[in-house]
Amino acid sequence: MNELERFISLFNQEVIHTFDYLAMLDDEHWNAIPKDSEALFLGARVNKITIGALTRHLMNAESHWLGQIAPLAAGDTMPVPGKPGATQDVADGPWLIDAYKTAHAGNLDKLQALTPVVLEKEMLFTGRRYTGIGFLWSVLGHHAYHLGQIDLLMRQSGTVAPEYMEWPETGKLLG
Repeated sequence: MNELERFISLFNQEVIHTFDYLAMLDDEHWNAIPKDSEALFLGARVNKITIGALTRHLMNAESHWLGQIAPLAAGDTMPVPGKPGATQDVADGPWLIDAYKTAHAGNLDKLQALTPVVLEKEMLFTGRRYTGIGFLWSVLGHHAYHLGQIDLLMRQSGTVAPEYMEWPETGKLLG
């Protein structure tokens, strides 16, 4: 298994696992807001994040980054994702999960098409230098970061989230 195949296998499992989290939510939990306390200060920006907003952010950022990585010229700067756009109009719940599943299928196609040249080229993102494959690993970290926020929001609102890394795939080697 090469590094791209390892990335795809782990990224795919993490996104599918995210769908498991989202499928557990009822209408009220999609808009749960983090509870701050002295022991758990999440900051002013995070205090406004909901599970629906995080889901849209993940879907938008992943589609943006995975669509930009191949056409980006070596040495160029990866643009930051814009606002979620069309997904803003998708209702929270099963419709948003379905939209994310569709976007994820397209993202997997984009990943499969990446060449060794794309994976080795250097690029800039937020003032930091990456190789293509290094940037992909950062995308995985970004997803895990926000999945942790979704997990916290679920737990704070009384829903026990799935165990992390108990991914659906049990029959093949991951990563």
